[in-house]
Amino acid sequence: MSARRQGEWMPIGELAQRAGVSPDALRAWERRYGVLRPLRTAGNRRLYSSADAVRVRLMCRYIAEGKPAHVAAEMVSAARLAVHVGAGEQVADEEVRAAHAELREALDGFAETAAQRVLERLFVAHSRVAVIRDVLLPYLRDVGDRWADQHLTVAQEHFTSWFLEARFMAMSRGWDRGVGPRALLACPPGERHVFGLVAFGIALHELGWRVTYLGAETPLAMVEYTAGRMTPELVVLAAVMPDRLRSSDRALRALASRYPCALAGAGAEPATCADLSARHLAGDPVTAAAEVARG
Repeated sequence: MSARRQGEWMPIGELAQRAGVSPDALRAWERRYGVLRPLRTAGNRRLYSSADAVRVRLMCRYIAEGKPAHVAAEMVSAARLAVHVGAGEQVADEEVRAAHAELREALDGFAETAAQRVLERLFVAHSRVAVIRDVLLPYLRDVGDRWADQHLTVAQEHFTSWFLEARFMAMSRGWDRGVGPRALLACPPGERHVFGLVAFGIALHELGWRVTYLGAETPLAMVEYTAGRMTPELVVLAAVMPDRLRSSDRALRALASRYPCALAGAGAEPATCADLSARHLAGDPVTAAAEVARG
C-alpha cells in the first residue's frame, strides 16, 4: 500500500483516539453489531476510513442519548453517509478482488446495507471513475456470466441490477451543470442495457462535459428531436447487440447526417461506424470518455 493510500486510512488506535473510544469497544462494535467494516491489509491489519469515524461518532451520540448499544448500532447501520470521494485513479487488484467477494456475498444474500458499505469504503479512497472502471463494470460482467451459467437466480440478478442502477443514477445527478460541450446519450430501440452508457456519461461529465441522458429503448426520432432542441456537440448511441443498431439503420443514417454521432458498446461494429461516418468508441466507457474529451 502506497504512502498516499496509507494517508487515507487509519489504524484502530488512531480511530479510537479521534473518537474518544477504547480500541476494545471498537472491536466489540465491529464483532457484535457489524458497525465497522475495516479494510484488511495483506498482514490482516485493520485500517479504517473517514466513513468509519463518522459511524463511531454516531454510535457514541446514540449511546449518550440513552439508547442500548444494539439499538444504536441498528440506527448507525441504517444511516446513509455522505462520503467525500477520494482521488485514487486506480483500484489495486487485491482490493478489487476483495470488493468483488464482499459484493457477491452481500448482493447474492439481498443485503443492501452490507453492499453499500463496500461502495462507501471504495469511494473514500478512489475517484468515481476508478471505482466504476476497475470494480463495478467488471462486477457487472461477472454477474452476467453467472446469470448465463445459471449460478444466479432471477431474484438475485434483479436485486443486484436494482442496487447498482440506483447507485449509478445517483452519480449522474447534475449532469446539465457546467459550461462545457454537450453530449446527448441514448440507447436505441430494443436496447435495455444502460450501465455502460451511464458510466460513460459519469466519466464525461467529470471531464467537463454537460450530459443529457435519454435512457434505454429510445426511439431514434426522439433522439433526433432532442438533438434539434439542444444542438449537442456529440450524440452517443450505445448497444450491446449489433442488431439493435442495424434494425434502425435508416433513422440512424438520418441522425448521423445531421449531427456528430458516435456508437459505443459491444454492438457498435467498426464497419457500421465507417459506413455512417460515425465515431467508434471502443474499449471501456471511462477510457472512451477520456478519448472524446481529448477530441
